[in-house]
Amino acid sequence: MKTEAETVGTGVPCKRRHLRFSAKEKSQAVLALWSGRRSASGLAKEMEVPWAVINGWEKRALSGMLTALDPTWRQPEEKKLELPGRLERLLEQTVKPESGGKPESD
Repeated sequence: MKTEAETVGTGVPCKRRHLRFSAKEKSQAVLALWSGRRSASGLAKEMEVPWAVINGWEKRALSGMLTALDPTWRQPEEKKLELPGRLERLLEQTVKPESGGKPESD
């Protein structure tokens, strides 16, 4: 585990340490999680990172494994966020006013 500078140019220690982990350390953490030797929350606490970081490593590891084992595999694109119909129409009316987008004359 490598620690980056604990001061941000001011000489005053930061409240939160920024840690950098090697690919080996990340893979060991993910394997410990997958083998059941550690829980995600336990790893997060032990490595002093948020749970979401561990979760991200796990997702990337799985994606990388699938890509390595099946070169034709593609990660599904994330579904585009869609607004409910009513909000979509309201947005269209706001962006494209009835005047056809032309400025009104006085």
